[in-house]
Amino acid sequence: MVEHASRAGALKNNSALNDRPEWLSPRDISEVFGVGRTKAYEICAALPHIYVGRNIRVHRKTVVKELLEKGRLP
Repeated sequence: MVEHASRAGALKNNSALNDRPEWLSPRDISEVFGVGRTKAYEICAALPHIYVGRNIRVHRKTVVKELLEKGRLP
């Protein structure tokens, strides 16, 4: 459990996410976490999201919160 807490603390200072826009696209998710396009869309759909036109977006804080609480993305 302590190891999980230390990894979560390191996430707060993760510049890879901080360098991205406030609303993340599947491309941002793919580039930051090293997953493919299909998996990035699945992650976006599983988290609370919005659509801007036909484009799906996930708030950066939602991604960080999910990682801190569960230690992984859906």
